[in-house]
Amino acid sequence: MFSRFSLFASHAAKVRTLLLFLTIAFLPTARIAATAEEEEASPYFGDWENGHGDTLLITSGSIQINDAKPLRYDDITEDSDGSFFVLELKDWTESSYFEGKFLRLTFGKDPDRFTMSIYKTLPNALKKENEVKRAEWRAQTDDDEETDDADDTE
Repeated sequence: MFSRFSLFASHAAKVRTLLLFLTIAFLPTARIAATAEEEEASPYFGDWENGHGDTLLITSGSIQINDAKPLRYDDITEDSDGSFFVLELKDWTESSYFEGKFLRLTFGKDPDRFTMSIYKTLPNALKKENEVKRAEWRAQTDDDEETDDADDTE
């Protein structure tokens, strides 16, 4: 009887080892696929600037204007053809740059430019009514970053 238990324990150990190996082998592949899908679905990620000297940083979890505290947001876009996105700010206050809780990001033909329209309510953002603020943003170029680096060395 002891030998049967020993064989069962040995078999179970082999199965656990195999499962552990398969998990370790395929986990990086799943992460890469998920990351690539997320980046592909979010063309607004990155560093942006407007004509007023403001900078905008959008990551998968936060949005930040200039040196202000980053704000968390949710992408609540529905039924988009990829030309617009609706973001809901989670940490928004009336005194923030945004002046509203809902951002509608609209892209034209140039993927390096978008218009940010800001609304206080979701229905207004969806209907594009009662806009409280609008800003045109363009992707920061390498020239801008090199200029910033040169300024730091002077």
